[in-house]
Amino acid sequence: MIWRVWDNGIGISESVQKRLFEPLVTTKPMGEGSGLGLYIVYELVEKHQGAIGVRSQVGEYTEFEIVFPKSQLVFEGERE
Repeated sequence: MIWRVWDNGIGISESVQKRLFEPLVTTKPMGEGSGLGLYIVYELVEKHQGAIGVRSQVGEYTEFEIVFPKSQLVFEGERE
């Protein structure tokens, strides 16, 4: 299963992209963000043997792609 989420915002510089999934990394002003959001998402995706990546062009867009192995997906009604 692949999920893609994107926007047409200001984009993310390459230097920030390299550190984006590290804890406490934020581009927001002091006191407006903890820098833990994408770190938590990354940890959850990794825990479930998935992968997450980012593509961005400054001034144009940012796109996140999350991939989970099909065997890991469980939908309502399919539980044993």
